[in-house]
Amino acid sequence: MKRFLFLLIIGILLSCSKTIEDPLPYAPVYFNIDLRTWDSDLIGATNYKIFTQARLDKETTGYSGIFVVCGFDGQQHYAYDLCCPHEAQRSIKVEPTDAGTAICPQCKTIYETGNGFGNPLEGVSQYRLRKLNISYKNEKEFVVFY
Repeated sequence: MKRFLFLLIIGILLSCSKTIEDPLPYAPVYFNIDLRTWDSDLIGATNYKIFTQARLDKETTGYSGIFVVCGFDGQQHYAYDLCCPHEAQRSIKVEPTDAGTAICPQCKTIYETGNGFGNPLEGVSQYRLRKLNISYKNEKEFVVFY
């Protein structure tokens, strides 16, 4: 029994470790989202929006830009850097889809985005998308940051 538990723990650690690393260079993110006005199109399951330029003073959009997606539950939002972590080049950006995924046009890796993890589902990448933090100001406004 002890041997089984040991092997189970080692298996879990090894399976998780292959998608944890983040090869992208640090790039600050600070971006305001307002679901009442500018960003009302983010309401609804798997709706997404891409941001590559600041809209307000002091906003930053990370390494390649950011995208925000409404999760499969239609309530929770998630944010990611647009850069494909396998390619790790600012110019190679994943393309979000209405299915709660994002696809790299270069390496063809498909990433999950609607559950909030950014894990590769299919393709060559062993890295997760860079997930960004979200801090809610209220029910309809939040800040994306890194």
